Amino acid sequence: MISISRLSAANYHYKRYSLDYFLDSVERLGYETIELWASGPHLHLEDFSLGRLNEVKKKIESHNLKLICFTPEQCLYPISVSHPDKVYRDRSIDFFCKHIEAAAALGCNRMVMSTGISYLDVDPQKAWEWCVDAFQKICQKAEREGVYLATEPFTKYTTNICNNISQLKQLIKEVDSPMLKGLADTDVIATTGTDSIDDFIKTLGEDLNHVHFLDGNPGGHLVPGDGKLDLKHVLKVLDQVGYKGYLALEILDRRYVMEPEKALKAAMDWYKKNAL
Repeated sequence: MISISRLSAANYHYKRYSLDYFLDSVERLGYETIELWASGPHLHLEDFSLGRLNEVKKKIESHNLKLICFTPEQCLYPISVSHPDKVYRDRSIDFFCKHIEAAAALGCNRMVMSTGISYLDVDPQKAWEWCVDAFQKICQKAEREGVYLATEPFTKYTTNICNNISQLKQLIKEVDSPMLKGLADTDVIATTGTDSIDDFIKTLGEDLNHVHFLDGNPGGHLVPGDGKLDLKHVLKVLDQVGYKGYLALEILDRRYVMEPEKALKAAMDWYKKNAL
C-alpha cells in the first residue's frame, strides 16, 4: 500500500490564507510533501523573480517539506496550446516554459499541464495537431530542465481535445517525449464517465506519473470520505499496478476554504483509517 508519506497536501483550498499559513499548517499536521498551485494569491509567476522563487524554496525546506508537483493555473487564465490563433498558442507555450523553469528553480521535477481548449466550430483534427505541436515544443524545455509534465483528460465542458484515456495515450505516443506522462484524477475520471478507474490506471500503465486523490459525488473535488467514490478500490488498483508516486489532495470545493486545515486533517485521518 502507498505510504502516508506520499499523501501530499496542496494549497488550492487555502486561497483565503497566506502561503506561510499553509506551510505552517501542513507541517503541523504531519504531511511531508506538497503540491503547489501556482496562482494568485500565493504564487503568480509574473510577480516572482528567481530570487523570490529561491525564498519560497527555502521556506518550503524550512518546514521539512518536499515540493513534488508544481501546478500553474491554466483553466481560468487565457491559456490554451490548442487555440486557433498562433499568437495565443505561442504565448501559452511561453507560459508553460516559464513555469517549467520555475519548477526547476524550486527543486521540483513534476508539473501539471493541460491540453487547453479549441472552438467547437474548428476542425478537431487541426486543433489536435496544434496541441501535439505545442506539447512537443514544451517537452523540449521539460527535457532540458528535467521536469515531467503530467497531463489528464477532462470532461467535454473543460476541453474538446482530450476527454478519455485513449486520447491521452495517443497524445503521449505522438508527442514522443520521455517527460510527458499521465495524471489520474479520481474525481475527474468519475465525472467524465468515459473510463472506469481500473481501465484508466491499467491502460496508462508505466506512464502514470501523478494522482489527484479526491472524493466526489461525482464532482466537487472533495476530501476523502465526503463523497461517494470508492477510494479504497482506487488504492487497491494503484497497488496492483505497482504505483510508487504521490497522492495529491487537490481539494477544490468552497466548503473548505474557511477552515482549510480541518479539511487536510480529515483527509489524513481518512487515510490512516482506510489505507494503512
